[in-house]
Amino acid sequence: MKAIAVRAGVAQGLLHYHFDTKDGLYAAVIERRAGAINAEREAMLARVDTAAPDALPRILEALLRPPLGPAGGGQAYARIFAGLLVGGTREADLVARLYDPTARRFIAALGAACPETAPETLSWAYNFAIGALIATVARSGRPERLVDTETVQDTDAVVARLVEFATGGVEAAIARTGRI
Repeated sequence: MKAIAVRAGVAQGLLHYHFDTKDGLYAAVIERRAGAINAEREAMLARVDTAAPDALPRILEALLRPPLGPAGGGQAYARIFAGLLVGGTREADLVARLYDPTARRFIAALGAACPETAPETLSWAYNFAIGALIATVARSGRPERLVDTETVQDTDAVVARLVEFATGGVEAAIARTGRI
């Protein structure tokens, strides 16, 4: 808390007054960023016609684009965002409170777009898409490094690749269950 207060140019007591503890400050950061990400996700999702032929990739783009754009907080929030899914009880509680309601809306939208698919399949598909997002959100340059290229892709290109990958994965999961 002391280092944060110094960097922010405020008295440490002010941080304790507003956030009580380091965990309180951490929760406030997650809550603020989750609010921005989820608001953009839900606005994009509201524009998807789940009966349209392109509903699946559009739902997935609504899920995956916001954390990679300005709402996602960039590199500063990427490590925190990634740690939410692999963290302990504190992170699991924050995810349940701040992200699960929106996740359920996305799973319901996937169900509306793929009505013959079991909810369990859609939940797994959602979670695998989130896993791919977590691997992508840090924008570490690793995909480029692994093939010795210096061409770093812009956000739109990265989102397009991620949506294509997630769409293929969801379609494969649905096809495997025989309910497409």
